Amino acid sequence: MIMGNPRVFDGHAYVDVPEIKGGNPPPLFPDGDGSIFVSIASFRDAERCAETLKSLFENAEHPDKVYVGLSEHVQEQDPKCLELYCQAHGAKILKREEVRADMTKVIHLPDQDKLCPHFDQIRLVATFHVAAKGPIWARSLIRKVLGNEEYCMQVDAHTSFIHNWDTVAKQEWRSAENEFAVISNPPALKSEQAEYEEGSSKAKQVPRVCRLAYKPDNGYPDYNYPAHSWVEDIEKPLLSHAWSSAFSFAKCHLEESAPYDSFSWYAKPIEQFSRFSRFWTRGYDVYTPTRVIAFHDSGPQKNGHGNDEWFRRQRQRFRIEAIDRAKATLRLKQQDGTIASDAVLANMGIYGLGKRRTLKQLEEFTKLEFASLKSNEGVGEDCVAFEYVPFDAAISPVENFYDQPDDLDPQPEFPLRTKLIFYEQLPMNIVAGNTKSGGAVVGRALDSVQRVDSFQRMDGIEQPNLPPFSTLIVLWIFGMIVWCVVFMSQGNVNGSGTPRKKKQMMSKDV
Repeated sequence: MIMGNPRVFDGHAYVDVPEIKGGNPPPLFPDGDGSIFVSIASFRDAERCAETLKSLFENAEHPDKVYVGLSEHVQEQDPKCLELYCQAHGAKILKREEVRADMTKVIHLPDQDKLCPHFDQIRLVATFHVAAKGPIWARSLIRKVLGNEEYCMQVDAHTSFIHNWDTVAKQEWRSAENEFAVISNPPALKSEQAEYEEGSSKAKQVPRVCRLAYKPDNGYPDYNYPAHSWVEDIEKPLLSHAWSSAFSFAKCHLEESAPYDSFSWYAKPIEQFSRFSRFWTRGYDVYTPTRVIAFHDSGPQKNGHGNDEWFRRQRQRFRIEAIDRAKATLRLKQQDGTIASDAVLANMGIYGLGKRRTLKQLEEFTKLEFASLKSNEGVGEDCVAFEYVPFDAAISPVENFYDQPDDLDPQPEFPLRTKLIFYEQLPMNIVAGNTKSGGAVVGRALDSVQRVDSFQRMDGIEQPNLPPFSTLIVLWIFGMIVWCVVFMSQGNVNGSGTPRKKKQMMSKDV
């Protein structure tokens, strides 16, 4: 392989990387504790998910600073991701008892937890598979277990990692010299991982998506996969218009500013550009890293489960609603041919566009046209010539472009993230550790981590204010008395009335 100056292969030819123009991004906040929260969503894919956890911890330079938020959709008889991960280390944390032919009781064996490495660093949000609503909804659940970690990484449940991935990812993020940087690219194939090792044929290559086109089936823009383009021999992360949900690394305030939309069900093709457009307008920028950090198993699940179940093809109505919701933010025509009103957009709140950059600037940056549905073919300069778009730092990333709601959608909550950087969680109003200057909220990543283990032991977490147990008992007894008086008295009336009637009838017969 011939090496030269930093360049990009756009799928047809090599293009030299130009100097990035446009201004200076916001400087980095002071370093925090370096902890990393890893977000993983899995649908009945325990075998590959367990391998992902194993690769994650074994290849981390500082595994004690790595925490996992796992959203898993399973059937009770299914093997569980955490179960197989612990089993690979000789710990049997679950046992099963068949209650009847169609019911299995799953029992946690807490004595085995200590035998499983990093068990208390894995926080599980478990959902029955029949309640699954697709990956966007699955990922939205993970914020329930996001703590005060400094960095957040998102990967798929079938991923492997390079050695010391945690240190490399932080170095890549710092090299972007932008507090609102998001390091992301489509992971290379897991089957080709050896080819990306130092001294191998693809050691200086990193997959990068160039083409951004409207999907013919839904009219919404999405990135062209698999990536047939790449960067080569770059010295620092390269500004990009392509965000991958399969590998993303940023400061955790990204999750506050552009959380996953829990109202988007069953729709896969909208996940990536819809979230990119939301966080880009809130001041975040995507950069392709200088080396591959994560690898992806893109094959089907060996157990036969997968997308057909996860996306529930019969849920077309909900899928259309999710696609229309994404289209609304770009002012694209929806299924019924209309364009969403400002009120509809305002009611999305934090799930809509931000105020730091405009929709017109998004069009110019991505080289898309929303009115004519013109795509970015990703050829030549369309793959590399991106100018940084500056914004007013006095505007907070959580400020919404449409900010006059009349029926605001329920906004996200972060039960374990007790020290928020930007987001104000209402009605709790617990923003802490921040200073405000000219309307902008600035601060450092916080280092106090409040943990909850994989089976949701809530030690040390403030619980809801419930009535005393004695009060509940009294209310229950009172309810039983009322029930007896009402229903038993009715029974007595019917019981005594019927025989008398029968007796009268018998006397008449005589």
